[in-house]
Amino acid sequence: MNNPLAWSPAQRCLAASGINVVFALLYLAVYAYAFWYPEGNPEVNQAFLPTAAWVVALTGCGMSLLSGISYRLRQRLAPSPWLTIATIALCTWVVIFSTYFYGLFTHLYAGVAIVAAWVVGLTLFSAREMWVNLLSTLFFNSVLLMGAYAGQIPYAPFFNTTAASIGQVNPGLLRPMNAITMLLLAVVLAIVYFIVARWKQREAELLAVGETLGKANAIISRYVAVQLADEVRNGNYAAMERHERRKLTLFFSDIKDFSTIADAIEPEDLSLLLNDYLSEMTMIAQTYGATIDKFVGDAIMIFFGAPQSSSDRDQALRAVRMGVEMQHSLDVLRHKWVGQGITHPFHIRIGINTGQASVGAFGSQQRLEYTAIGRQVNLAARIQAHCLPDHVLISHSTWSLVHDEIACVAKGEADFHGSHEPVQIFEVCL
Repeated sequence: MNNPLAWSPAQRCLAASGINVVFALLYLAVYAYAFWYPEGNPEVNQAFLPTAAWVVALTGCGMSLLSGISYRLRQRLAPSPWLTIATIALCTWVVIFSTYFYGLFTHLYAGVAIVAAWVVGLTLFSAREMWVNLLSTLFFNSVLLMGAYAGQIPYAPFFNTTAASIGQVNPGLLRPMNAITMLLLAVVLAIVYFIVARWKQREAELLAVGETLGKANAIISRYVAVQLADEVRNGNYAAMERHERRKLTLFFSDIKDFSTIADAIEPEDLSLLLNDYLSEMTMIAQTYGATIDKFVGDAIMIFFGAPQSSSDRDQALRAVRMGVEMQHSLDVLRHKWVGQGITHPFHIRIGINTGQASVGAFGSQQRLEYTAIGRQVNLAARIQAHCLPDHVLISHSTWSLVHDEIACVAKGEADFHGSHEPVQIFEVCL
């Protein structure tokens, strides 16, 4: 919200009117000082001070009213044309009376007021709105200058108009110094317009790019693990591309008799059922900080310890607790599915193992996959295949890290393909 281009229309009006309220208070303070200490301000026309104070005070009240309305509407994103028009009109009036009070050619404030209003206005409002503001300012200032030149109204009435003082009657547009002043003012306004217009164009492009990247990030996060997306966003590309040996806790699950279920129900119902199941499992996995490796049909591969890692014990505890919560959550889902008329609800097997694995990006130059490979990964998959439905089975290496906090029952030893010796396995008490 620090970018004015991202502000709502009411917030822009609030900024413009708020600035004018602050300056109204400051100038009233200056007027009070000039009134109470006239000897310190001999150039000020004391007879005009009350008029100047009343004009500034009434304008400040109008700006305060607009500020209050803008504040109330600041969260409204819809355009507020009447509020914008009122704000620009009052800001234009401020510039007109200020340049008239102090003299367009004989006091620095007049040029500063026009340039400052141009800068702030171009930043907060559209170029078309500010061209109306500028042309209105120049038109009415020209009328006032012509009136002063004709002797109908005083020039720079805020100041004493003696031959030697500031504010002397010198409104001639054709005088050389005045022509140079107007040319310089026009050049400054043109340069400011160019700079602000290019800045706004660049900011609008950056906002569009940011919105596109935000959508792309949201889509990418749905296709890769959250941890991987975070690493990419943080620019940690080296950690993504290298391969390393790490001690991971590996998790596998699949649905019992999924092929039979797929043949028994309609494809549309199966798709909804599977998405419901995978969405719930994904939410649970993200809660425990797991890295979701892949979905292979009905199977899920998850690991803890890469790309972000903690202690072996913490990773194992989170993996087992995640598996227990998944089984409990699936029990709730089955009750819901039965109520929806699903006659073949899912039952899953879960296997967990802890051990050394190679983790990193594997694949081709055209497509890579961040995954873990190795004997311990295969062992976790085979423990899952050995598990009974609605249970969680873990290896001895995982059990040694969690048994003091999670109740388990020893299930003896089992021979698994690829393992050189029998593996002791344990069933987690749900």
